[in-house]
Amino acid sequence: MDLENNSEPTIESDATVNYSKIWSVKRTAILNKYTTGEKLTIISSYLPGGEKISSFSALLRQVSNLNEKVKHRLEQLDDFDESSVRKTMGLSQQEFVTKIHMLDDEIKKAWETEQRVKAFKIAIQCSKLLSDISVMQFYPSKFVLISDVLDNFGKLVYDRLKKKSFGDAAIELEDIDSGLVPESARETCQNWMFKMASIRELLPRLYMEMSLLKCYVFISKDEIKPAIARLITMIRGIGNPLVAIYIRVYLCKVASALYGKESECYFHDNLKEFLEEYQQIFQPAMAKKFGAQLLTADKYLSLYIPAIDWLLYGTLNTIPCKLTLLDELLQLCDKTENSELLLYCIVSGFDSPNIIKKSSAILDTIKKSAEHMVLLSPILSALGEHLCHADVYRQLSSEALSQTWWKIVSNMKSTANFLQVLEPWIQFACTQLSAQHINMLLRGTIRYMIKCGKPIDDYSSQIQLVVKRMLKSIPDVEELFLMDAFMPLVELVQTSNARTMMAKTVLLVFFERCNSVQIEDHIIIASLMRLCCILHEAINAVTVEDELKISSDLINKYIQTVSYQDDAREQLNFYVECRSAFIKLDSVLKTLVHAVHALANRARPSRSRWLSRACAAYSFVTVPSLQCALCRAQLYLLGAHAALLVACVGQAEANLKAFVSLIPDIPLYVQEDGQNKPTHVKVVGLLSNFLSTLLILPDNVDSSSKAYILSGFIKTMERIHWRKTDPLYYTLLLRTLDLLCNLTQEKYIYHIDGVISNDELYGSEEEFIDVLENYATNICQELLVVLKALGDAKETNKQYNLALELFWRIIKRGDLREGSMTSLAINLWVLSQKLQDSNNKFAKTLLSALERDTSEEGRLLFDKLNET
Repeated sequence: MDLENNSEPTIESDATVNYSKIWSVKRTAILNKYTTGEKLTIISSYLPGGEKISSFSALLRQVSNLNEKVKHRLEQLDDFDESSVRKTMGLSQQEFVTKIHMLDDEIKKAWETEQRVKAFKIAIQCSKLLSDISVMQFYPSKFVLISDVLDNFGKLVYDRLKKKSFGDAAIELEDIDSGLVPESARETCQNWMFKMASIRELLPRLYMEMSLLKCYVFISKDEIKPAIARLITMIRGIGNPLVAIYIRVYLCKVASALYGKESECYFHDNLKEFLEEYQQIFQPAMAKKFGAQLLTADKYLSLYIPAIDWLLYGTLNTIPCKLTLLDELLQLCDKTENSELLLYCIVSGFDSPNIIKKSSAILDTIKKSAEHMVLLSPILSALGEHLCHADVYRQLSSEALSQTWWKIVSNMKSTANFLQVLEPWIQFACTQLSAQHINMLLRGTIRYMIKCGKPIDDYSSQIQLVVKRMLKSIPDVEELFLMDAFMPLVELVQTSNARTMMAKTVLLVFFERCNSVQIEDHIIIASLMRLCCILHEAINAVTVEDELKISSDLINKYIQTVSYQDDAREQLNFYVECRSAFIKLDSVLKTLVHAVHALANRARPSRSRWLSRACAAYSFVTVPSLQCALCRAQLYLLGAHAALLVACVGQAEANLKAFVSLIPDIPLYVQEDGQNKPTHVKVVGLLSNFLSTLLILPDNVDSSSKAYILSGFIKTMERIHWRKTDPLYYTLLLRTLDLLCNLTQEKYIYHIDGVISNDELYGSEEEFIDVLENYATNICQELLVVLKALGDAKETNKQYNLALELFWRIIKRGDLREGSMTSLAINLWVLSQKLQDSNNKFAKTLLSALERDTSEEGRLLFDKLNET
């Protein structure tokens, strides 16, 4: 049942209350809430089309003097000219709104063309529309639309009178002195009042006088307040309670615009008048009317809520002791038949501290007539919302409140209403009551849902809101998972979409609120595992990228927070279970691989050997499941590093062999954030890291090939169809050349404890060095081919940089005692100088470094370069 939830904050009595701003907020809420799909009718003489419902003879009378002219205008008020009044039927809500705006524009146009009587008559016709309650559901919105039109008309009259009185002077209403108003302006104002008073029907006459109330200032300011008091009593003549209460709303709105804080007494007076006529709302004639429109009783009563709320709002601001007023109204509810509408407005209109003080009395009032209340669920919901703001304490009074509430709500027949009430009250229970009491409420909720006899999935969104409230409000969110009724409540829904949304909601709120860096309780771990599995099961071929990301992030958070402390075996078993459960998500598999490596690194020395081997094996088995070749390559390399750190050389070698085999499969582009992004930079970094790793990897002694893994890498590079001018290609050749140069050193620049690298394994063995030099020679020859290809392609900048890069490697790592090596260095330098000036920063740096070389070969080469 969608009754208005007055959740706006109560503003205490304060001279700064801006009633115009408050009404603007309420106006928007009314227009958004009270809509209809029914066809609407509008009656007017000033809209095109429609069915003619009455006609009048053309008025041809000649007016010869002023008295007859005035009389003639007064007679015109009931004779809508243009020869007919037309009824436009079958309008949709939007069409009706458009027509009202057209009438508003017609008033402005008539006013601008000096047709003020016409503007007045259009305003009268608009006010008459408020007597029509043929579509009750739309009445509050219709009132708002037409009250805007009447406000605009009243402003036009006021502005004209102000101009006639004071010209263009900027003067506010409160500054106007009635004694200084010119006689002509006063007579014009009186003329408007006579026109208004001549309207035969009570409703339009009241509305028109209210719209012109502030114009009384041009006659006498002292007439305004008596006029308001008179209008309050005149409204008693409106027989329809719905029409009557909204005209009271308009009167209070106009009064608040005139007097602000001083107008609050009129709110109180109108509220008292309404309470005197309260029983008219429930008279059989009204029941017959809303029944004929197929409105339920709760929908009908909801039409009064915005009006009562407005009257009560102003009343509360004028009463110093709100608790006394609350007592009086609650006593009135006890004595009044059908008091549920009033009770709802009281509960939703008063501030939380006062409602909390009277919560027991309110519950007792509800309990007496709960069986007959059609507004039971919104009243209980509003009361529950107030109780959610109570100070946090756990005592017997809170438990007694909860027990009384549960006795009422457990007998509700509507499941939707039951869940609507449950939402705030379960929050109250989470903040005020013990875990045992909360668990009992959850068990009772499950029993109610099972016995309701309707598909539980129909209420999945409401159950989700209840669960979300619990998770957000309970002080210790982990405590919920230790209740035996929580997970059964979460899993009440059965459809895939509902289960997925529920699991996502629970996990999102849990990780948002969970203060623990680690989760150690086995019950919580198992519950979260179940929810993560529900998310994973929902993934299929058509799941969008955003959903995959959300699910992956939640599962990753779960994996990262679960801890079995020092029980490494259980932790590894957990990761094995997760790999089996979340095989569809690459991001989760990557997280698992990283988690396993972290587990191996923090293991105690006494168990590190078997654990390291197990973790390495886990990683090696898991990586092939990934879809992305680049990700697999990155993780294989990481696995090799982790294995080397614990001296598992065989496992490291297996990872590096798998890495090498993947190189041809690495794509040129990968999908990131919905865009294709090049992998060039990532591949250069990855392969450079790989080559650096090969420096410490010892050769397989069982292999007949020296530098076994490097050899496989070079052959793999040769099989790829590279574009010779591709920077990736010649950059990798240079990096491989760097590795070959370092492998020939007697002692390598870095090692890993426990791993015997090739410098110790071979001790600069001649056969090993020959293999490396052979590879280096081939790479140098290939780089010279690349230099020529760059020249042919007119890629002078790339050619220049490559020539200097190769030149630098020769002078730093080559044997300059060999003439061929010196000649190659000189030729590369000459080539670079042909392409660019030697004053280039890169060239100057290289030449300066060579100048500082103290070796004889270095000095000779420097001299030769200067000669060139």
